[in-house]
Amino acid sequence: MSMMDLLKKSLTFSVGAAALSAEKLKQFADEAVSKGEMSSEEARQFVDDVSKKAEEEKQSLQDWLRDQASKMLQQAGAAEAVKVVELEEEIDMLEKRLSHLEKRVSEL
Repeated sequence: MSMMDLLKKSLTFSVGAAALSAEKLKQFADEAVSKGEMSSEEARQFVDDVSKKAEEEKQSLQDWLRDQASKMLQQAGAAEAVKVVELEEEIDMLEKRLSHLEKRVSEL
């Protein structure tokens, strides 16, 4: 299994775990309301706050994983996809310039 496959599976797992956690969080809040430990508004705010924090943490984790994957690829000597696209565009431009120059030379 490649490192990228492992990263993809980890992200898929974390998204699934987050969905499960969100459901458990809602159940916890609903139970607290039914026991009179918090109002419906407090429960809604609690779920919103925790969900927002979880989303921020998920984004932070994704950014970190992306950064780590990029570092591993650089260490392995692999080019990033963005860099490959940039280089392909530069090659295309150079090929066009060369073709144009060859045409001008042949006209002389």
